[in-house]
Amino acid sequence: MNKKRLIINMSAQLISIFVTIGINFVLSPYIVARVGKAGISYVKMSSDFVSYAQILVSALNTMASRFITINIHQDNYKDANKYFSSVFYANIIVSAILLLPSVILVIFLDNILNIGPELVCDVKILFVLIFINFFISIITSIYSVATYATDRLDLLAIKTIQTEIIRAIILAVAYVFFRPYLWYIGFASIVCTLFLAFANRKFTKQLLPCIKVDKKYFDLGKIWELVSLGLWNSVTRLGQALLEQIDVVIANIFISADAAGVLTIAKILPSTVTNFMGNVIGIFNPQITIAYAKGNTEELIQVIKSCNRMLIFLLSIPLAFLTAYSMEFYPLWQPTQDAIELYQLTILTVGTLYVSMSIQVLYHVFIITKKVKENAFVMLLSGVLTTIIVFVLLKNTNLGIYAVAGVSTIIGLLRNLTFTPLYAAKALGVKWYRFYSDIGLGFLSIGCILVIAFISKQFHEIDSYASLLLVGIPAGVVSVFANYFIILTKVEREMIRNKIKNVLGRA
Repeated sequence: MNKKRLIINMSAQLISIFVTIGINFVLSPYIVARVGKAGISYVKMSSDFVSYAQILVSALNTMASRFITINIHQDNYKDANKYFSSVFYANIIVSAILLLPSVILVIFLDNILNIGPELVCDVKILFVLIFINFFISIITSIYSVATYATDRLDLLAIKTIQTEIIRAIILAVAYVFFRPYLWYIGFASIVCTLFLAFANRKFTKQLLPCIKVDKKYFDLGKIWELVSLGLWNSVTRLGQALLEQIDVVIANIFISADAAGVLTIAKILPSTVTNFMGNVIGIFNPQITIAYAKGNTEELIQVIKSCNRMLIFLLSIPLAFLTAYSMEFYPLWQPTQDAIELYQLTILTVGTLYVSMSIQVLYHVFIITKKVKENAFVMLLSGVLTTIIVFVLLKNTNLGIYAVAGVSTIIGLLRNLTFTPLYAAKALGVKWYRFYSDIGLGFLSIGCILVIAFISKQFHEIDSYASLLLVGIPAGVVSVFANYFIILTKVEREMIRNKIKNVLGRA
């Protein structure tokens, strides 16, 4: 494992993530105040509808990075070019096919969702722009392979930081100086996607000069190879959509637009942690794929275990703090909303992460080892069961929005405690219990930090951002030291100490 490259990638990605979190933290309550809690739910649902469309294209695109990266590191540039060009042209064809159903959906959108008359036009424009952004991102997505295949995610992270700053400027200017509309968010997304697409195209020329789009490389056989294997990833995405993304739509249609808005707000912080986790995993995925391409099983296992520990180290603190402090945080962040309701929904929503943070990287193992079929079936079964149980509870109980938020968490916990670690161990040819130690390590870390957080609340009442910081910062520092000794190995602690000594020595 290239530890130097890993540290560079990690640092750049973390800066990118914190910039994104900061922007969302500032803008989210402002947008809620301007367009209302029901209004912000339509932003979430527009992204969800795009996710449903991505289920179809993921059959082609999910495996592209794997095949291109492996061929490049095996010096098979001819096949790498075939995969690259074939995916590019296939994405154009798929986008053209999806254009008509997207137009029909937008036309009849107010017949599908509960939308207030005053928001119909605004929401439809938002959906149009979000779908345009989707088509642009799909067509240009193949260019993102360059930074992945060369393990230069630090370059992408720098551009992502710039992208989020551009998004913040556009939205700030739009909402401060003009009448508030939801479609501003869609417009900002298009600008940012175009900016990132041009950056990725430039990186492809710089990092992979031998890889380019050319009609002569178009190969239907390569497309079929990707689709036949990636089809199972589409099934997986369908299960994930039923588990995690359809909940706001269900709340809108079967409860109310306001209920969908409340659930959307409650999911902002858990979704931020989830995105954080995805970005951190993305840092390790190239090295996992490269280690697999080299046939180095021991290095592969070590990268996976390091990733699991890194995820626990980074995520156990925000998860524990979200659990301990969100009851005091919500009245400050969303003063117009019911803090108790938001707290309860947040805890229900975040529950799956208590386990998945320790083993989420194992889902990439299924991709690189091409063991995707069984995982796809389990994910789809989980999603179908979740949807059925939610509908039964909505019809026969008064749980309402709590049923929508809670069932997927329970199903997700059961899956991550049983199938995911067991089947990943089988796919890698290691002992069945190999990854349960990581789950236990995650629980130990969260438990210790929860104790630290709850003790810290006893010293000072939290009634402002200043008092929250006064309590939270010392607790955070203590939590970092606790994780330093609980999570990291002796070798990793020594490496960090040496790194700090070198930095101080140069200062």
